[in-house]
Amino acid sequence: MSRYQCVLEDRFVRNQRRYRSLQEHIQRHVDQVLDDPYRGTERLGKRAGGLDLRGCRSVRVTRNFRIIFVICEECRRVSECRFCFCEGLPNETVVFLTVGPHERAYAMREEEIEYAVAQESAELVGGTK
Repeated sequence: MSRYQCVLEDRFVRNQRRYRSLQEHIQRHVDQVLDDPYRGTERLGKRAGGLDLRGCRSVRVTRNFRIIFVICEECRRVSECRFCFCEGLPNETVVFLTVGPHERAYAMREEEIEYAVAQESAELVGGTK
């Protein structure tokens, strides 16, 4: 049994469904992270021209596929963390933020906006708004 609790953000669940062919690989890496989230994972930082991912970590699923997550005990110590969803959760919690191809995974916010715009456009075209 793993030492850490698991929380899946909506974006992670949505993307996990999108990549069904990698479901087993994704689950295996989620389980490994829950066993020891510091082993074999990479701390992320602020990338020039990219998203500020300080406080987040990533784990490689395949050569070009990543899982992005935060460990509550670690992200609480990083005041710059913009993706801390740990309020009310124990320190021994891992919050999985997203999963996907490298560039899409590291651009979490932009994807969410694109998804919302696509949904709104689909509703307008469908005449539901």
